[in-house]
Amino acid sequence: MKYVYGPVPSRRLGRSLGVDTIPQKTCNFSCVYCQLGRTTTYINERRDFFPRNDILQEIKERINIIGKDNIDYITFVGDGEPTLCKSLGWLLEQVKSSFQIPIAVITNGALLYLEEVQNELCFADVVLPTLDAGCPETFKKINRPHPTIDFNKMINGMIEFRKKYSGQIWIEFMAVRGINDNLEELNKIVKYYEQIKPDKVYINVPIRPPAENWVKVPTNEGLASIKQSFKNVVEINMPEIGDFQVIDENISELKKELSEIIKRHPMRLDQLKNLLKSKNIKAPEKVISELEELGIIKQVNYDGKIFFLSSKVKRAKD
Repeated sequence: MKYVYGPVPSRRLGRSLGVDTIPQKTCNFSCVYCQLGRTTTYINERRDFFPRNDILQEIKERINIIGKDNIDYITFVGDGEPTLCKSLGWLLEQVKSSFQIPIAVITNGALLYLEEVQNELCFADVVLPTLDAGCPETFKKINRPHPTIDFNKMINGMIEFRKKYSGQIWIEFMAVRGINDNLEELNKIVKYYEQIKPDKVYINVPIRPPAENWVKVPTNEGLASIKQSFKNVVEINMPEIGDFQVIDENISELKKELSEIIKRHPMRLDQLKNLLKSKNIKAPEKVISELEELGIIKQVNYDGKIFFLSSKVKRAKD
């Protein structure tokens, strides 16, 4: 499938069926910690990248195969910023009316100042915006936004969205050592959180290979400062547990499906092996080697673990 993948295990959303409406690494941020690498198509204009009816049809097909009971959330997230998709609201409305499954949208929040985006996201049950910085300087350093994005305008958009949105807002904060883990920066961020009034704050650390190899997890002292500063905190700085899910039994189609997952969600070696074993593949190492030889995935060592990323991911050392 081209637009729908998983379900994949999510530390926030359980068994998450991913919906990707954006071409690979098309975004209005190029975050230093992004697990999908550096942004290659840098835009801040909403448009339709793919036929919306094709996306909707894939969603329906996948749910019919997987079964509603095996999905905790239908999550709009993927290779780039989902609110750049002009038909996002239409898709959310269609999915909402067709299935009784909670919908989540993971967004960087940059376009929440737009009334049309605010109205569209009201169809979601949970919206997860990102706010990693308390000032424009740190914002530019960690998120590297498109030059047309204004920090204060983005913040005001989040505040306004909270006023009209009746669903859950779970803010995500990615902690990066030496950038946003000091009390001065944290105090600035807290003031914005108090205005946005999120239902939860998720503290993330870069547990997967980041776009820039200098990005590090904060020290224990830095993490303690973060937890002390924020309210309604949920820590998700541990690797996710749970199973990835693929459908195809045919080895050729199985490889395609694996590549579609890894393109959006890097996998640890143990996760990839377990997934292949669950499909009764007796020699998972051979399948992994074949995917590497074909140039579909590549191996990266990070924090003492082996990860597999899409070969198209652009990182600092590539």
